[in-house]
Amino acid sequence: MALVLTVIAAAVALLAWGAASRYLSELNITKPAIADHDPVLSAPTPRISRRVILVIVDGLRLEDSFGRATLDRLRRAGLDAIATSHYPSISRPNHATIVTGVPPLVSGIRNNTFRSQVAIDSIMDRVRAAGLHASYVADDSPSLGYLFGGDFSSLYYGRWPGAFVKSTQLAMGDPSNSLLVLIPGMVDVAGHEYGGDSDEYRQAADDVDAQLGDSLRLLDLQADTIIVTADHGHTDKGGHGGEEDVVMQVPLIIAGAGIRSDALLGSAELIDLAPTVAALLGVPAPGHALGRTLTEVLDLPPQHVRALRAADTTRIRTNADRYDESLRARRVETTKENRSRFILLAGLLILGLGALEISRRAGALHIDWRVLVIAVPAYPLCYYGLLDVLGQSLSFSALQDKGSEMSSLQRFGLIATMVQLLAGWLALRGRIVLRDRLASANALVATGLLVAWIPAALLWASFGTAPHVEMPSSRVALLIPANYIAVATYAVGATIFLTLEIVVFFARAVDPRIRLRRLERAAAKERRRLEKGE
Repeated sequence: MALVLTVIAAAVALLAWGAASRYLSELNITKPAIADHDPVLSAPTPRISRRVILVIVDGLRLEDSFGRATLDRLRRAGLDAIATSHYPSISRPNHATIVTGVPPLVSGIRNNTFRSQVAIDSIMDRVRAAGLHASYVADDSPSLGYLFGGDFSSLYYGRWPGAFVKSTQLAMGDPSNSLLVLIPGMVDVAGHEYGGDSDEYRQAADDVDAQLGDSLRLLDLQADTIIVTADHGHTDKGGHGGEEDVVMQVPLIIAGAGIRSDALLGSAELIDLAPTVAALLGVPAPGHALGRTLTEVLDLPPQHVRALRAADTTRIRTNADRYDESLRARRVETTKENRSRFILLAGLLILGLGALEISRRAGALHIDWRVLVIAVPAYPLCYYGLLDVLGQSLSFSALQDKGSEMSSLQRFGLIATMVQLLAGWLALRGRIVLRDRLASANALVATGLLVAWIPAALLWASFGTAPHVEMPSSRVALLIPANYIAVATYAVGATIFLTLEIVVFFARAVDPRIRLRRLERAAAKERRRLEKGE
């Protein structure tokens, strides 16, 4: 029985680890349903800006955008507002959102593992169709190069000191560029490494602000327009992806040609930036966009404002209807798939419980509630305690994207596995009869695997597998891979634990000295019992 459980635990570890490894990439949809439809294009309005510079400061929190010389100077020259990012609040999805006007839930770009060319309409497509040029400059984030490399006339990025400033100056000096997209990434790197509430993070914000000041010396606010925003913020401990205010609220600064600096901007979202850039350059908004043009800040005659608003209404309604239709169709399929998965899980659970009962009656499992009460809860209590305390919150933001977005979950799982092994050893160390010890170890592993497997299986059955047209909520999006990794690491620990118990069993069973000591200890224990009885 112990050998069979060891093989089962090893197989479960491999399956669960594979599911956890695939999870993030399976959230992405390479070709979303909205891309199956032609873009909804409208007649352009007059061009009111010679050139638009769109700056996306990767990972800049709203509160940390203040007190920076360059950003504050642009605020004074134009207008200052707050924009809302989109869930999941991750770089690549929201970089795409800013230039397409399509949020991650619709675009299918849900995390940084997405590397395919984007199939939806973008502001670069509209600029190119109008015979204009667009360029991209970045230091540490070639994400738009991965997603829209073919849509830019020029791509500049390099990590050496001064590369961002030099590349921006070169792009600014090219009069053919009507649109520049700049993404400095130093702030985001510092946020992941040190946290959003750190001196290093604030220093990185200062450094990027200074770089922007040097880069934009050729900026002419009489002819050019600049928009500064961020893709997301950072939690105090470092991380983003969830729906916390600190990661969802980002700065929005707009100044220059075509902008009414006295305007009052109401609500704004990142999906609104691409249509607004299009209006400034006098080209149609990206045809798959779900955002509106921020007409209240544009210096346009009333008739053109009305035309933009009417075009926005038609485009947004059409695209929203298309998305809703695809969502309804997928929900019907998902309901059928989930029903089949629940039936499969119920069957497996009945089979498993039946096998455990047969094994118990045969003596291969010894259910000792004292052992189970000590050892079985050790893993889940330790794992989820670490996740909640050190992982900052049960939110998608707990995946801090340091090298591997699963690193925190893996680390917590390994720590909890060590705790589980120690608890199991302590619970069994008093066992003298080898058969009884191994049977108790079997029961411990079998029960623990069941406890770890059930929540992961229920999440799998409830939220299914790719394609994920709908994205789970922030908490569930963390709990799904967290539970997969919990099963994988627990199964690894169970495999090691049972392997050691098998080795101990056979070593003691064949060693006559150990057998003699065991018999002497058993005899002494029996004598003490009899003496107490007398």
